Amino acid sequence: MKTQSKSALPPLQEPPDGETLWQQIVALPRPIWILAGGLFINRFGTFVVPFLTLYLGDQGFSAAQIWWVFSAMATGGLSAMFLGGWLTDWIGRKNTMTVALVGGSMAILLLWRADSLPELVITAFLNGITHGMFHPAAHSLIADVLPEKRRVTGFAVVRWAINLGFACGMAAGGFLADRNFSWLFVGDAATSLTFGAIAFLTLPHGIRAARSESRWMPALRDMAKNRRFLALVGANLLAASLFFQWGSAVAKFVVDLGYPKSVYGWLMALNGLMIAVFEIPITRGVRRFPQHLVIGVGYLACGVGMALNGFAVSWWWVAAAVVVFTVGEMVSLPVASAYLSVLSPEKMRGRYAGALGLTWNIGQFLAPGLGLMLYEWQPGVLWSASLFVGIGAAAVLWKLGGVRAVDSR
Repeated sequence: MKTQSKSALPPLQEPPDGETLWQQIVALPRPIWILAGGLFINRFGTFVVPFLTLYLGDQGFSAAQIWWVFSAMATGGLSAMFLGGWLTDWIGRKNTMTVALVGGSMAILLLWRADSLPELVITAFLNGITHGMFHPAAHSLIADVLPEKRRVTGFAVVRWAINLGFACGMAAGGFLADRNFSWLFVGDAATSLTFGAIAFLTLPHGIRAARSESRWMPALRDMAKNRRFLALVGANLLAASLFFQWGSAVAKFVVDLGYPKSVYGWLMALNGLMIAVFEIPITRGVRRFPQHLVIGVGYLACGVGMALNGFAVSWWWVAAAVVVFTVGEMVSLPVASAYLSVLSPEKMRGRYAGALGLTWNIGQFLAPGLGLMLYEWQPGVLWSASLFVGIGAAAVLWKLGGVRAVDSR
């Protein structure tokens, strides 16, 4: 690989002149639409994790014990990012996704049947492994089949399908959670298995590296020289801690305000509906600006949105917090995905995506339990800290995301 010195990266490439947004969307290739359809099905049935804090609370587990379960899930995810990144580059994107989805359907059923804390910890760990293996493969396949000028649109369309499925699923999940939690586990397993079959039968393998080229050490050395990638990792690690509060501290906060679980489900559905309606036009508007600045602004808005919960005395305030947070998410995440594909060499995409994915698993390891304990001790500290986390994530990207650096390309 050639190594060269670069100044700040330019904005993401624009699509061909004269193309409307609709033309950009319909020009996306068949694998993107298969991924989008399968992920809609899968995310519609992603019932369990968003409601896991409430489920375990109903079972009599304490905040500390719930943290053990989330930490085990995150630990599995940490392992999965190394395993999934390696498998993605070696056996192919499709095979890795299939293994992850089929294994995930079995793992969620085992979590359903777990009764004691040790059983919950073990099955949560298995869920973390299977869930985490999927993401490097999916991200890499999208980058493989799309030229750079279409990647922001492609990632946005896939996220549109994910969040539309999430919105519908959260509304349905809140309804089911008020009646019988068992349906959440069964639905989650069924949709993962369905998507696993779709992926295996219809998706291409994508780029594969030889086994000798798919080891982690060469990729880690490459990442260590890539200052922009390291800045993205640091900022994402901070931002990830904000995202996981919605399924832990905020879930409990909504119930503590006196509302049923279905209200929490509808509030989370608002996030998905907003993304389904507004994210693609927003990504079209922000792509003209430097990528690291766009991501930083988005993460800052996420911190502001979470902090707004500190003023909440009714569900309306929580809804306002969801709106502001979701704007930040829509601005940052599609661009971050496309930015990652620019920063990573094509035969290392799986390992680069796996390394960035570790930030989400570390966030899942630390944030839910810490957030719950801070909330139970002093909610204002949690909401204020969230604002400073958002500021910190933005500062890392603004300071280091555009530095003159040596990048392996």
